[in-house]
Amino acid sequence: MWSDPDVISLEPVRISTNRDLVARMRWGGLFYVLFSSATVLVSPILSSQSSAYLFVVLFLILAVARLAIYRYAFNSQAQSEAFIEQAVLIAYLATAAAWVAFMIWIFTSIQTIDSGAALSILTTAGIMAGGIAATSPRIRLMLAFAILMYIPSLVSFTLFLPVDSGWVVLIIGLSYFVFSVHNGKLQHENYWIARQQAILLEKQAVDLEQAKVQAESANKAKSAFLATVSHEIRTPMNGVLGITEILATTPLNAEQQNYVGVIRHSGQTLLRIIDDILDYAKIDAHKLKIVDRTFDLSTMMHEIDLLFRIKSKNSAVNFIADLDCGLSRNLIGDPDRIKQILFNLLGNAFKFTERGEIRLLIRCLPVANRDGIELELTVKDTGIGISAENQTRLFQEFIQIGESAQHIRGTGLGLAITHNLVALMHGTITVSSEVGKGSEFRVCIPLKYGMATEAPQPGNVQEQCAMNPDHRAYILVVDDNEVNQLVTEAMLDRLNCKVILAVNGLEAVTAYTGQTFDMVLMDCNMPVMDGFEATRRIRALERQNRTEHTPIVALTAHALDHIKQECLDAGMDDHLSKPVNFDQLDKLLQQYIPAKSTQ
Repeated sequence: MWSDPDVISLEPVRISTNRDLVARMRWGGLFYVLFSSATVLVSPILSSQSSAYLFVVLFLILAVARLAIYRYAFNSQAQSEAFIEQAVLIAYLATAAAWVAFMIWIFTSIQTIDSGAALSILTTAGIMAGGIAATSPRIRLMLAFAILMYIPSLVSFTLFLPVDSGWVVLIIGLSYFVFSVHNGKLQHENYWIARQQAILLEKQAVDLEQAKVQAESANKAKSAFLATVSHEIRTPMNGVLGITEILATTPLNAEQQNYVGVIRHSGQTLLRIIDDILDYAKIDAHKLKIVDRTFDLSTMMHEIDLLFRIKSKNSAVNFIADLDCGLSRNLIGDPDRIKQILFNLLGNAFKFTERGEIRLLIRCLPVANRDGIELELTVKDTGIGISAENQTRLFQEFIQIGESAQHIRGTGLGLAITHNLVALMHGTITVSSEVGKGSEFRVCIPLKYGMATEAPQPGNVQEQCAMNPDHRAYILVVDDNEVNQLVTEAMLDRLNCKVILAVNGLEAVTAYTGQTFDMVLMDCNMPVMDGFEATRRIRALERQNRTEHTPIVALTAHALDHIKQECLDAGMDDHLSKPVNFDQLDKLLQQYIPAKSTQ
């Protein structure tokens, strides 16, 4: 039945091919009924014989049999592919044998070629061509049908003719037969080429679907990993930055204030870098956002100079920082990202320079339209240098250049992140370097001028803390981490709030039922009962008791977007990610309990 060894073992291919053959032959039997009836009716000699109508009835029975096979193949619940194949074979061969018998009966019943005989001859040629096309998927069935249908009919017609003309008709008829069979063979090859391509496409679709599922699983695993890492890093960072914020509100001398400022700015920068590494998938997917705002370039320069000058004192490297910018205030850009670029470049310079000098030069270059500047950041060192060959791979992920740098630990992400940040700010970054003499990185970023704004004063937090004792806000803080409890309670206490602590969601629900709170600060991951379930229960109690809506804000180390959405879906009003500071808590109080705000 089959001629292609590569596909005959594939049961789905066998089934679909059988259905295709059955569908092709479904209405073909009716043509035999039509043509046999027409042949009989147009010939007075044939129509006068009762045998003619027996043939018509026979073709009608065969047509009904084809419809029955179709019904079985497409509608039967208990299908046998072997039975369908045999049924198709019998239907075609029985029809061909019946037609041959019909043709032989015609030539034995007439003396001369009349209109009925001529119609039957033309019909035979046409039916054979149509049958070859219909049975082309199975080349053996096609050959059996064509030979049985055509050769006996041609021989009987040749014998009916005179000898001279009979040989001519025989040669022409055989030539037509060879042409038709050859054409059928081409159709057979094209059919199976198409089927094989369809099989490959289906296999590719399955492979792509599997790859998609694997990629989605890997993406989910990566998201879970990033969420865990983010949570575990932000929790201790909340303690570091939170205690630093609280320490800054205590009496300190100038030197101590300077050290606290360095700790604060370094911790904030570390947190920013951690966020960028954790969100590297967003960078790779071009989803990292630049947040433009007004900033003071000289203030940013002072912070960077202060941090790296301390680093320089602990090494044999001299650090020089110069700012050449007459209009350094009220520039519009993303100062955090610009600082991150400088930290990456200066960090690499200190990492690969054992002695000598590192120079930072920041210049503001005017632009033609005068509505902004081009910020030029130049970091030059006297370190190990980079070869011309390695400079081409410098901004690739997880790459550390040169054998001399193998002893230096790092992720190899710094310059890749820097390159992406510069591109997002529509800037450029270039490098010039020579092995053994050092490197020079130059970044150019277009910035615009902003409206003049008054910079916040350091004493604002202390002033905010001096609120009226008669209007103390009652805050329920739910957190299982003792350091976080200490930090949050101390900050809220300085904002003149009364704090009640709960170490898990169940305690929070119990506390809520026994006392009225102006706000609940809810952690998410806690033992016994998490913050999501606790929030849902509190909202259910509010609906049940018809009490006033209590603001619930997630105060969690989770900073990913899908966690924020889960918080809102659970019934929380807002989301605040750790580490937190006085300004964030003060704005939160003003937003949700303005009657008891600090202002």
